[in-house]
Amino acid sequence: MVTKADFTAEEWQQVLVLPQLAALVVVVASPSGPVGIAKEMLATSKLIAESLKATTGNALVDAVVADLKEKAEKKEKIEPPEMSKERNEIIEQCLQAFRDVAALLAQKAPAEAEGYKQWVYQAAKLSSEAAKEGGFLGMGGTRVSEAEAAALRAVAKELGISV
Repeated sequence: MVTKADFTAEEWQQVLVLPQLAALVVVVASPSGPVGIAKEMLATSKLIAESLKATTGNALVDAVVADLKEKAEKKEKIEPPEMSKERNEIIEQCLQAFRDVAALLAQKAPAEAEGYKQWVYQAAKLSSEAAKEGGFLGMGGTRVSEAEAAALRAVAKELGISV
């Protein structure tokens, strides 16, 4: 069973921020305006809140959720990695983070890696579905834009999962 203690502080930070990066890559792929962006980024928080209600059955996900809860209670910020301001560079930085964490988990948490990566993908998927794309005043549009769908495919590919 893997725990936070199995990782260095830097490695654990990479694992902690990956759900937020999953949401970020979707948001950056197809910005939805201020309200849409807020909804898309909050979708990850909802996933984490749902995971707090009961154990997920994955020791790594449960350890991440417990640490995020502890940080929230202490009002500690989770510092995301420094990101570029250029859209394509942000996406590439996020995709590199997915590759890095996938490789890390293959070494340090192979039994929990698949479940954790699926959980991170779920964060991206929920973000993509959180706000309609296109349309006017909430009418029309699509739930997931083609750019978001492409971002989801890229997330799955770089995590090394099939969905």
